Amino acid sequence: MENKQIKKSILRKLSSAVIGRLESFFYRFGFAIGCHPWRTILGCLSLVALSSLGILRFHQEKDPMKLWIPRNSDFIHDTNWLVNQFREGQRVQSILITAPNVLEPQVLRKLEDIQQKLENLNADGITWEDVCFRIPVVDFIFKRRKRDERENLILDKDHVDYEKDSVFDLGSLLGDDMYCRIINKLDTACMEHSVLELWKFSQQKIHNLTEEKIIKALNRTTVSPVYGHSTDYVQLLGGIRRNGTGHIVGASALLSLYMVHVDFLSVNFDENGNEAGTADWATTPILKWEQKFMDMMENVTRHAQEIEVFYEAGRSFADISAAAMFQDIDKLIIGIVMMFIYIQLIVSKFNLVECRLLVGSIGLLCILMAFIVACGFCSLLGISYGPVHTALPFLLLGIGVDDMFVIVTCWKNLNLGNNQASLPEKIGRTLQHAGTSITVTTVTDITAFLVGSLTILPSLQSFCLYAAAGLLMTYIFQATFFVACFVLDERRIEKNHNCALICYKHTNYKPNPCSEVEYSKQFLYIVYSKVVFTKPGKFLVIILTLGLAAAGIRGCILLKQKFDPNWFLAKHTHLYKFNMERAKFFPDIGQDAEIYFGRLNYSAELPNIYRLLTQFKKEENIIKNLEEWYSGFRYYVNRNIGKDIATDILSDDEFSTYISKYLFSPIGSKHQKNFRFDGHLRCGQPAPPITVSSFDFKFKLFDGPEEFLPAMNKVKKLLHESNFTTGDRFSTVWGKVLANWVTDEVIDTELYRNLSLACVCVMVCTLLLIINIMACLSVFLCVLLTLVSVGGFLHYWGQTIDSTSCIGLQLATGLCVDYAAHICLAFLSRTGTRSARALDAVTSIGPAIYSGGLSTLLAISMLALSDSYIFTSFFKIFFLVVMFGLFYGTMFLPVLLSLIGPKPYESLQATAPQPEEMKVYSLCNAEEPS
Repeated sequence: MENKQIKKSILRKLSSAVIGRLESFFYRFGFAIGCHPWRTILGCLSLVALSSLGILRFHQEKDPMKLWIPRNSDFIHDTNWLVNQFREGQRVQSILITAPNVLEPQVLRKLEDIQQKLENLNADGITWEDVCFRIPVVDFIFKRRKRDERENLILDKDHVDYEKDSVFDLGSLLGDDMYCRIINKLDTACMEHSVLELWKFSQQKIHNLTEEKIIKALNRTTVSPVYGHSTDYVQLLGGIRRNGTGHIVGASALLSLYMVHVDFLSVNFDENGNEAGTADWATTPILKWEQKFMDMMENVTRHAQEIEVFYEAGRSFADISAAAMFQDIDKLIIGIVMMFIYIQLIVSKFNLVECRLLVGSIGLLCILMAFIVACGFCSLLGISYGPVHTALPFLLLGIGVDDMFVIVTCWKNLNLGNNQASLPEKIGRTLQHAGTSITVTTVTDITAFLVGSLTILPSLQSFCLYAAAGLLMTYIFQATFFVACFVLDERRIEKNHNCALICYKHTNYKPNPCSEVEYSKQFLYIVYSKVVFTKPGKFLVIILTLGLAAAGIRGCILLKQKFDPNWFLAKHTHLYKFNMERAKFFPDIGQDAEIYFGRLNYSAELPNIYRLLTQFKKEENIIKNLEEWYSGFRYYVNRNIGKDIATDILSDDEFSTYISKYLFSPIGSKHQKNFRFDGHLRCGQPAPPITVSSFDFKFKLFDGPEEFLPAMNKVKKLLHESNFTTGDRFSTVWGKVLANWVTDEVIDTELYRNLSLACVCVMVCTLLLIINIMACLSVFLCVLLTLVSVGGFLHYWGQTIDSTSCIGLQLATGLCVDYAAHICLAFLSRTGTRSARALDAVTSIGPAIYSGGLSTLLAISMLALSDSYIFTSFFKIFFLVVMFGLFYGTMFLPVLLSLIGPKPYESLQATAPQPEEMKVYSLCNAEEPS
């Protein structure tokens, strides 16, 4: 027992020594600023000017891969491999027409009119022919006439998919030379998928159509008359109506797809990306053409009659999501203006002399200066600036204004009615108390963000580093530049100069007595002494705390991880309308994906590819619309050579010869886009070694991560078990949708890990600075309760775990610790009974805390009216953080401290410099000009 008392005594003495040293330092520091405000101001401005040179290395990251995808993710590795090995891809432009029956002639004539406009588009000399994805045209087809020939094949029944559209091998009939001369004369065509192919896009044929001809063509045609490839036109119809025999007789929606070619190696995100980091691979000519396409379609939709037209361009999501991120900046600016007015009301007194217009403006200027220095310093270190960094000024604003309010409140508390001390002494006493308080909160905030920078999400990591630097500079400028300007403003007040017309002096000025009264302090004293600190009041606060904590825990358990890109789209945008209509008429359209194989020895690996393909076809619950070259190649070789490649091993030479013939045949030419070779593929010659081959498929639509993550991992597992043993053994699944899925796979783990580490950092930092275990546990408990309540009530408010909420909750840690830490420090600095100390603490520092919280609420208030998902998410998070942070920090914590609070510091009588120490400040005798 005696040892425990000794340990407690040592801790109390140590904590008193640390706080005493801090307060002594800040007294001297404030005294020096009070003596030399102009030197302080010039030094701060010099630091800003010097740091701004780092902005010469400023780089705004626009590449989505370097912003949103976890570092060292397989998806990043696979994407880099795809860009360098496959080298090209497609961007899809979509047109969706809806009508009571889209299979009527007038609807197709309207579609043909749109088609003509699309083909005639010219964007600064860039036409559809310049940007389209081109594929081979094999427009001669010889139908098989003897159906019984299939009986001679040795294929499995499950793989006989080509008997209706099979063709003779003209190469064996005509000879390779003659056949290849015909093939080489054939043209390529822009890849489009439209029912207009049925009439070869002929304007004359389309204008002479009848409904009977349309329905007949759709029910009978399975091979494209334009490309010569097997094509399923039913996939382009939505809301299909069939007769008793199963034939199509009508439909409510008609989809047309147009493919734009993308050369991955020519993409430069610094030039063609957007500030939101949501751009897709595209070059400047593509973006220009797509903008022209959107302008044309906007005009078409505006003047459409009897039908409705919806559209999507390759750049639609990037443009709309980027605009959504910044579309309501005006609302944020209005909120900041309201915040500025509120600041003036708090820091000023209502008379012409003591109104502090300069001080309120300087407080906001400090935040701007901190932002500039943080950007310069981080840019100098090569840390990129990202789209989420637009929230950084707001974070600095919320915390920086709190620091300013603490300084002003301490000035009022310590110097009200005290006209005997000199101005430097008053400033010294002010920073003696305020400096310690804002130091503790700043250190915990910075440490929390530095720990947050350990995340594997690149954008969040960069943001945390910028935030840590910004918070440090905000703290420095508030403690120096703001205080120095406050000194100059106080000199102005002492000389009775006007607050706006500084040169004008009020003679015989006497302030209004009402402006000398601190109403906020009196109000808090009445509320806490008469209500909160009564026995019923304390009981009610504790019960309310337990209730909110229980509700928060339940909400956190129910909080789901989910993200839908449609949330970034305003309801009035063309893409949102298109997505809604497509989901309505094509509910099972699925998510595009591909399987890629690397430099395998394909002749040896064909059996493994067959087994893998067989497994894939069994996974009907997760994948659909599998389009692969293997089955067609197997059919082709079986029919023309008499071998079954699933069991008969081909030599390397045989495989190279057969695959070349297949890819130039009518049924195989469409798969040329699925191959890359180490050389040129030429008709009549064996194919060069394959560097990449691919299968196309679609993931089925899933409701959330609980469905799509197992589906993604199942496909990865099948590939991992494919047992490739030759070449580079490389195989992977890739699709643009996987960029979101791999992030969703780790986002919840990252969120809880970061928040847990941040809470631990709060505990450690407060322990090191305050050195009082009970006080540290109290602050930690308030932070934990705030985060639990915010997370839980986000669920009740319809929010989910995604990248936006992950960043917002990371910000919450930095904000919520301030409220509790200020109260706890003030409590430790008071003497008397626990209740008296708690009451004194909350009435002295409470006005600053409440002012900071209310100013933050004012700044975000206009965001409640926003249509942007990002802004509404941030509003919900910050609103909950402020409300719960204030409740737990200024209601629950004072009650807790009044019941079981720790003892005060043993010796906290900060001493002013002794006469001999005043020599350090002798230069104050030569006072700077005001």
